Order: sequence, then structure tokens, then C-alpha cells
Amino acid sequence: MKCRIIFTLIVLLSVANRACAQLSFGVDMGMNVSQLSMSKAVADTRNRQGYFLGPKVKATLPIVGLGADAAVRYTQKNAAFESWSDQVYVKEEMSYIEIPVNVLWEFSALKAFGFFLATGPQWDWYIGTSTWESEDNFRATFNHSMFSWNIGIGISVMDRVSLCLSRNIPIENQGTFVTKVYNTVSKQVEDAEMAMKNYGWQIALSFYF
Repeated sequence: MKCRIIFTLIVLLSVANRACAQLSFGVDMGMNVSQLSMSKAVADTRNRQGYFLGPKVKATLPIVGLGADAAVRYTQKNAAFESWSDQVYVKEEMSYIEIPVNVLWEFSALKAFGFFLATGPQWDWYIGTSTWESEDNFRATFNHSMFSWNIGIGISVMDRVSLCLSRNIPIENQGTFVTKVYNTVSKQVEDAEMAMKNYGWQIALSFYF
């Protein structure tokens, strides 16, 4: 997946260079709301707020309405869930380095204002603890690299400030979650293992120099 991101970025920069694109550098910051999604209904996950911050570059092509952007951000996607069987509530801070790369379609409403649609891949590196575990209750193991896709809509002001609302859709799993459940057939307590994915919403405010 890492090769896909690098290849996509090379293609976008190559196209921008050939078209004599205008490059803008800036800062990307904002808030995210994330939720771990389980493949089996044995735990209740909850929405948690986090934040992100990092440098950003934007390429605007002479072709009307077409462009691209990329950022490198430090992101905190907090997580919380509750095991139904033992009523164990867990809240953790999850830190990432993420690289989103988006293709942009921009529409100018007035001379100073515009709207845009954005979509593209994102690569996340999880830099937190690999495993969460409690005594005889649950165990969560996290992958340290994930691939996802962004879809967003936003507004821009004088090509200097933009505000974007986007949905992050995971393609790869965040990891696995194991908890104990009561099997009504065997009349025994057994381990239930499920895959986890981290879905999220982001509100990004970007300033260009």
C-alpha cells in the first residue's frame, strides 16, 4: 500500500510540473471524530474527538477547477469502547502520522470565494501502544500501518484559507479485538475475536502562505 501512495504522489507532482501548476504551501489543522467499528456485536464503541496538525502543499493546475493537495500530519484519534460481557469501559489516546493525498475539483462562486470537492487515498502510521489488555476481560492488538480513502467537500477564501469536511473510510483493518462471551450452546465462556476498523470525520482548516 505504501507504494501506491508514493506512486500516486509522483504522478500528481509530475502532472502538476508539466502543466506549470501554481504551488501553495501552508498548514493544515483541525478536529476529528473517530470510532472503532467491530465486525461482531460483542462490544459497544463510542465516538471520540481528537485533533491533527501538519504542513500541506497544494497544486493548482491551469485546467479550470482541477488541482491536488497533500499533507503530513500528526493526528490523535482517541478511542473508547465497552465490553458488554464484563462491562469494561476503556478509553485510550491513539497517535498517528498520516499522509492524505487528494485530487480537487474547484468551483468559483464569487471572485474571492469558491467551493471544492476532494477525494483521494490516505496512509496512516500508528505510533502508539501495540496492545491493550486487561485481566481476563479483553485484548486488543493494533496494526501499525493502514490504508484508507477520503471523500470531502469544502469552501475556500481568496486561495489563502480553506475549510473542508471529509469522511475517512478505512480499507484495511485497524487490528483485532478479543473478548470473552458466554456461549449459550456450549454453556461455556469463550473467546470471541473480531476485526476492527477506524472510521472518522474530519474538519480541516488550511492556511496557505
